[in-house]
Amino acid sequence: MIDHINALQTSWYLSPPWRGTIPPVEVNLLERVYLRTTRTFGYCCGMQWKHECWIYSIDCRNEILHA
Repeated sequence: MIDHINALQTSWYLSPPWRGTIPPVEVNLLERVYLRTTRTFGYCCGMQWKHECWIYSIDCRNEILHA
Protein backbone atom coordinates (compact mmCIF):
# COMPACT_ATOMS: atom_id res chain seq x y z
CA MET A 1 0.00 0.00 0.00
CA ILE A 2 1.31 3.47 -0.90
CA ASP A 3 1.22 6.32 1.59
CA HIS A 4 -0.21 8.88 -0.85
CA ILE A 5 0.27 11.90 1.43
CA ASN A 6 3.99 11.30 1.95
CA ALA A 7 4.46 10.39 -1.72
CA LEU A 8 2.87 13.70 -2.73
CA GLN A 9 4.94 15.66 -0.20
CA THR A 10 8.21 14.18 -1.42
CA SER A 11 7.57 14.35 -5.14
CA TRP A 12 5.55 17.58 -5.48
CA TYR A 13 8.39 19.92 -4.50
CA LEU A 14 11.36 18.08 -6.02
CA SER A 15 11.53 20.57 -8.85
CA PRO A 16 9.91 23.93 -8.10
CA PRO A 17 9.13 26.02 -11.18
CA TRP A 18 11.66 28.71 -10.26
CA ARG A 19 14.50 26.13 -9.87
CA GLY A 20 15.01 27.10 -6.23
CA THR A 21 15.19 24.77 -3.29
CA ILE A 22 12.47 24.28 -0.72
CA PRO A 23 13.51 22.91 2.68
CA PRO A 24 11.93 19.63 3.80
CA VAL A 25 8.80 19.78 5.93
CA GLU A 26 9.33 19.52 9.68
CA VAL A 27 6.13 17.56 10.41
CA ASN A 28 3.84 15.33 8.38
CA LEU A 29 0.11 15.64 8.00
CA LEU A 30 -1.83 14.23 10.97
CA GLU A 31 1.33 14.20 13.10
CA ARG A 32 0.85 15.25 16.72
CA VAL A 33 2.81 18.39 17.57
CA TYR A 34 3.38 20.59 20.62
CA LEU A 35 3.13 24.37 20.25
CA ARG A 36 5.40 26.06 22.75
CA THR A 37 3.80 29.49 22.31
CA THR A 38 0.36 28.31 23.43
CA ARG A 39 1.56 25.25 25.41
CA THR A 40 -0.95 22.98 23.70
CA PHE A 41 -0.89 19.83 21.62
CA GLY A 42 -2.50 19.57 18.21
CA TYR A 43 -2.36 17.75 14.89
CA CYS A 44 -0.90 19.06 11.65
CA CYS A 45 -3.82 19.40 9.26
CA GLY A 46 -2.15 21.31 6.44
CA MET A 47 0.91 23.10 5.19
CA GLN A 48 1.63 25.85 2.70
CA TRP A 49 4.82 27.25 1.18
CA LYS A 50 4.58 31.02 1.63
CA HIS A 51 7.14 33.84 1.87
CA GLU A 52 9.99 31.32 1.44
CA CYS A 53 9.05 29.23 4.48
CA TRP A 54 6.57 26.53 5.47
CA ILE A 55 3.37 27.64 7.19
CA TYR A 56 1.76 24.80 9.16
CA SER A 57 -1.92 24.59 10.08
CA ILE A 58 -2.37 22.93 13.46
CA ASP A 59 -5.74 21.67 14.67
CA CYS A 60 -5.91 22.45 18.41
CA ARG A 61 -9.31 21.20 19.53
CA ASN A 62 -11.71 24.00 18.54
CA GLU A 63 -9.39 26.22 16.51
CA ILE A 64 -6.84 26.06 13.71
CA LEU A 65 -3.52 27.75 14.51
CA HIS A 66 -0.84 28.67 11.98
CA ALA A 67 2.83 28.32 12.80
